[in-house]
Amino acid sequence: FYIINNKIIIMIKLFHFKLCPFSRRARVSLLELRVEHLLIDEKVWDRRREFLSINPAGTLPVIIDDDEDITVINIYAITEFLEEKFCFNHLQESLIPGEYGERAEIRRLVDWFDIKFYKDVSGVILRELIDKYYIKDQAISTSPNMDSIRIAQENLTYHFNYLNHLVSSRKWIAGDKFSQADIAAASHISCLDYLNKINWDKWEEVRNWYARIKSRLSFSDILSDKLPGFQPPIHYSDPDF
Repeated sequence: FYIINNKIIIMIKLFHFKLCPFSRRARVSLLELRVEHLLIDEKVWDRRREFLSINPAGTLPVIIDDDEDITVINIYAITEFLEEKFCFNHLQESLIPGEYGERAEIRRLVDWFDIKFYKDVSGVILRELIDKYYIKDQAISTSPNMDSIRIAQENLTYHFNYLNHLVSSRKWIAGDKFSQADIAAASHISCLDYLNKINWDKWEEVRNWYARIKSRLSFSDILSDKLPGFQPPIHYSDPDF
């Protein structure tokens, strides 16, 4: 690779979906590390043969690093790959910074949002509203289950209480430095916010933290996305709400 205007120029392709929180985390990570990349929109519901030949699991995100002829599948593998390639020799500032204990806390909170929050909240709402929309022509029930959505939004209160505690007692979610924990949380929250599923009036501390995330250049790129068939609320892309 080579560097122009403080950007790392490298042939990286990112297979993503605009309202996939894991795809968003990969995109924000690349942008934070100032790595130039090519976005390839992938609707996994289509089961495209060419994509399945790359990732038989049919999941997102996937990156292909043409510079080293490497394919990396799964958001955890991708973030660790980017960390080792671009941050190990201090080429870019780490997104998993700190000493051993601090890095362990970042990974713990990434796991919280990517597994627990996704299982309880974001994954449920995205499945009912987005997944079912894109498989509506298939011979299965595709009507959103409103009870599932209601329960997920009730679960949101529990998670946001914990997030409120974190951002009230720390500069960023995991400590003093912006990290993958912030990117993970914001990636899930941004998808819900696009669907207008967060009552921000109830969560001032979380809103203030998220406003700082929205103000970052890496995140403004994400917030410019539009998904056909779904219109975000007016405040969605406004850093000041």
